[in-house]
Amino acid sequence: MKKLLPTLIASAIFATTAATAAPVQQSAQQNAQQGQAMQQQAKIEMTDELLQKFMVAMNDVQKVSQKYSEQFQNAENAEEAQAIQQKAQQEMIAAVTGAGLNPDEYNAVIQRVQQDPQLQQRLQEMTE
Repeated sequence: MKKLLPTLIASAIFATTAATAAPVQQSAQQNAQQGQAMQQQAKIEMTDELLQKFMVAMNDVQKVSQKYSEQFQNAENAEEAQAIQQKAQQEMIAAVTGAGLNPDEYNAVIQRVQQDPQLQQRLQEMTE
């Protein structure tokens, strides 16, 4: 079980990053929105309840990622790959909201886990 958490987190990060990757369209408005999202993420308190929801969401996101991974890799063209990616993203968002989180909360936990060894340990202990 100890090896499972880093794998799940890595999968969740990959899945979230892959699923939310969009055509590059950086504008001042998007940059402002990203800045606001990062400020909101810093304010989210890492309660046990939030982390429990995160663990459920992460597990479900990983399942969606696995479900679409092969299809995405075997896409015959960019349009097909994009359609698969969009479908996977919709299912991942549904998985996150189904676990009781919004995508910003989910992404905030992922970012904090990457940066905070104590939070990593806390999640590890929750999985045992």
